[in-house]
Amino acid sequence: MVGTGTMGTLHLEAWKNAGSCEAVAVIGRTEQNIIQLAEQFNVKGFHHLQTALEQLPIDIVDVCVPTHLHEEVIEIAAQAGKAVICEKPLAADAKTARRIVDLCEKYDVPLFVGHVLRFSPEYKAARQQVINGAIGKPGVMRLTRGCPYPKGRDEWYRDESKSGGVLLDLGIHDFDWLLWTFGEVERVMAKRIKRENLEYALVTLRFASGAIAHVTLSWGITKFSASFELAGSEGMITYKSSDQDPVVVELFHEIDRKQERVAVPSYLVERTPLEDQLQHFADCLENMRSAIVTAADAVKVIEVAEAALESVKIGQPIQLKKGGVLK
Repeated sequence: MVGTGTMGTLHLEAWKNAGSCEAVAVIGRTEQNIIQLAEQFNVKGFHHLQTALEQLPIDIVDVCVPTHLHEEVIEIAAQAGKAVICEKPLAADAKTARRIVDLCEKYDVPLFVGHVLRFSPEYKAARQQVINGAIGKPGVMRLTRGCPYPKGRDEWYRDESKSGGVLLDLGIHDFDWLLWTFGEVERVMAKRIKRENLEYALVTLRFASGAIAHVTLSWGITKFSASFELAGSEGMITYKSSDQDPVVVELFHEIDRKQERVAVPSYLVERTPLEDQLQHFADCLENMRSAIVTAADAVKVIEVAEAALESVKIGQPIQLKKGGVLK
């Protein structure tokens, strides 16, 4: 595990719960975090990946460092012949992403990229309903995603050259799911505002099929939220994360001050989407199967996010060639 921040911790917990692989090392930059996670998960702690690779039998390198550091870490892992699992986005720009893909192909190592919405129950079910024709011909989709402004060491999220900002780092979730579900994007239009601890964007995607998606993204709200409305010629599918709180407590003091009511949703997942994702990647390695998320998918969605960033810059729609490459 390379990365000792929040995402690295989540991945360590997910590997532990999934039970398919044993985490043996954590690699990070901060001494305190390395010691804490090494003790918490009973693994070895290192400052450098190369040292860990020389001292321990390692099959998979799980990359959870900031986006702009992905390439240098993956290069070390690929040169050592290790399979790579990398957090999204694969890189901060498509050119770097393509270099990473070429690098892994050169050293013949598997490359898996973590686009976790493909493993989220609500988004998986909605996609399957769309494919099954439940809404008829897709017409207009509206998706939202928001969370508090992210904080990272050296505040790297604020540097768009490192993180890609809200359009890449956050928007890539919905962009990837939309491409997976509705196919090629031909045209992108985006608007964005940036303030201290706030970044807000509106993106319109036109698909080759003629369908349109409106995506609203925000860094700066107080609590995570996500939603979608998928409208077609025969119906609509809707989802709001606020309706899926695992436990809601309501007190009725007018009846009995000690009376409580606990409402539980109709289903509780046995494994989180992240655990399912990592288990899927591990199964692909063990059984030599192709992953749901391909390296080409990871590059293509970055190209769409880049088109949105370019649209913001010039204030005009961006037309994409077939395959997602900018014209």
